Amino acid sequence: MCLTHPTIVHEESPMPAGTVSPIDPCLDQLTRWSGVVADDTQMPDLLTTLEAVPDPRARRGRRYRLPSLIAVALCAVSAGARSFYAIADWAAGVPRQVLQRCGIRFRVPSEATIRQVFGRVDGDALDRVLGRHLAARAGADTVRLAVAVDGKTIRGARIGKQAAPHLVAAVTHGDTVVLGQCRTADKSNEIPTVRRLLRGIDITGAVVTVDAMHTQKATARCLREQCRAEYVMIVKANQPGLLARVRDQPWEQVPVVWSDPVERGHGREEHRSYKILTVARGLRFPYAQQVIQIIRRRRVLGAGAWSTEVVYAICSLPCEQAPPKLLASWIRGHWHIENRIHYVRDVTFDEDRSAVRTGHGPQVMATLRNVVVGLHRRAGHSNIARACRRLAANPHHAVDLVLSA
Repeated sequence: MCLTHPTIVHEESPMPAGTVSPIDPCLDQLTRWSGVVADDTQMPDLLTTLEAVPDPRARRGRRYRLPSLIAVALCAVSAGARSFYAIADWAAGVPRQVLQRCGIRFRVPSEATIRQVFGRVDGDALDRVLGRHLAARAGADTVRLAVAVDGKTIRGARIGKQAAPHLVAAVTHGDTVVLGQCRTADKSNEIPTVRRLLRGIDITGAVVTVDAMHTQKATARCLREQCRAEYVMIVKANQPGLLARVRDQPWEQVPVVWSDPVERGHGREEHRSYKILTVARGLRFPYAQQVIQIIRRRRVLGAGAWSTEVVYAICSLPCEQAPPKLLASWIRGHWHIENRIHYVRDVTFDEDRSAVRTGHGPQVMATLRNVVVGLHRRAGHSNIARACRRLAANPHHAVDLVLSA
């Protein structure tokens, strides 16, 4: 029984749930996450999974299987490779037995081969295949899988007046496994891309966290009715009516029900506290059941003055399934994604200055970096740059990391 915060009753009833969208038949072999993670011995290995990625080349004249090229690239990136040239150099410098473990039996693939193949590979298809493979292994230690949706522009891939590729990814909280990634169409924006991304991955039973841009009724319905997932959404001024209704709640009468430990880093300290209301009906937003007020207080270390910011969020789960401590961890986990994956891609892999610009190459390289960051974190490494250096010194360990994914 939930007694932690009062209920505000309004007029409308939540909308009924609908049906779930079908899953791509070529990937039905992969285990679906449904709250219980299957034994790894029952799952296909990485090279077998990669067979589902469409090969853009004609059958005649192929020297290397596409899964083998992808595996070699993942190994090279896990050891710190930042470009197609660096991947080719890594392959040329490792013992032959290392390449044989990835399925490369004879000639070492050249930079030209790697660049041409990865420039033509369908980046969205590669993301779907790798994402579903990794999703089957995600969330083993959690009651409910938490997934953050966030976008990033690959600034270094801009050519002339052409816009730089913008990618939207779905990333697990904690170990930052990228379950899927989609490229935003040149004349579109993130909002429809996110819905396309969510429909393409299996997030049944998960809770998805999004920033204010994606606090949209259509996205909420997509999550509940098509993906059979839940949401936590930040509410800001891009939804003025919803923000006004949330602000008008009697927050002065609501006690603080959870406070995060003080965080210190980057020269400042931050403290967050939470007030929560159960909303039975009437926010006029699909499926919303809880409203959260987050009070964020910050100050520069050593300074006396605190600055205060109030942020609001809504959640589709009732308090019995999303108590204050869990809600706070989801909100905090979403805000940490920027540092745990985008910052690593920019600083460790120097993504914004990458010379990979043509075809699907920028998206493919971003996918390889995403996978590698998740694998390193799953292996217990918090410093990704150090983990890459260690694998650079022992290429067999790089193969162990990738093929055990």
